[in-house]
Amino acid sequence: MRKKPAKAEVGAQLTAPEHVSLSALLSIKPRFTGFAVWLVGDTPLITHAWSEKARREMLSAQVGATRPGKEPRDPQADFVSSLYEMHGGTFGFPVTGVKNCILSAAHKDKGIARSVVMAALWINAQMVRTRPALAGAICDMPLVRIWGGSPEMREDMVRVGTGLQKKASLAYRGQFTVWAIKVSGRMNASVIKPEQLAFLIQEAGVGAGVGEWRNEKKGMFGAFHLADPEEEAAWNAFSKGGPLPVPTSYQLAAE
Repeated sequence: MRKKPAKAEVGAQLTAPEHVSLSALLSIKPRFTGFAVWLVGDTPLITHAWSEKARREMLSAQVGATRPGKEPRDPQADFVSSLYEMHGGTFGFPVTGVKNCILSAAHKDKGIARSVVMAALWINAQMVRTRPALAGAICDMPLVRIWGGSPEMREDMVRVGTGLQKKASLAYRGQFTVWAIKVSGRMNASVIKPEQLAFLIQEAGVGAGVGEWRNEKKGMFGAFHLADPEEEAAWNAFSKGGPLPVPTSYQLAAE
């Protein structure tokens, strides 16, 4: 005579989950296409990373710590701190800034909504660990490398503070005069077409730009364009040890 299963066994049989392959249920699977393009600078790029000193001051104010006396200004330290250092003496730029620049050109009235581009576009980046204000915390920055000449210290007149409390001051930040960024990633080709991405990049390079004092922020720096085949070949050669591709309009500034 067959033994009846115990109640616990019966319950387990009734509630056991059925494993289903979700990917097999998709009638239309996302079609991701890889891409790699060069964004070539039309005007110098100004970087302004948060310095460790600024982070510490911000943390001290938020936790109510006693503030030490104001340290003497060190322009060289301000310049170095404004750079996004990567490895081996190379520098980068936040990939979020590049993507936000591209997104600024997207709009539903142009036939491609910003939210669609945000979800369909992925840009590769290298995670670089920066030094945080709080010991034990971590801060990984997704950066893309800046190719070109070495950064130079630039001096700008700025106003700091709010309202009537604004005061004139000097800012010392890094400038890349001749520069380019190689952007690679993937896009959902069933949602956004390659020619649409090319259009957005080209329009964003002039309409928004990247870095400090860009067109989007009432400046003219950080403008760029999508490299043509000749420029692409020149920058690929430079990335492998070739000569720096200096545009004619940059000859005097780059000397």
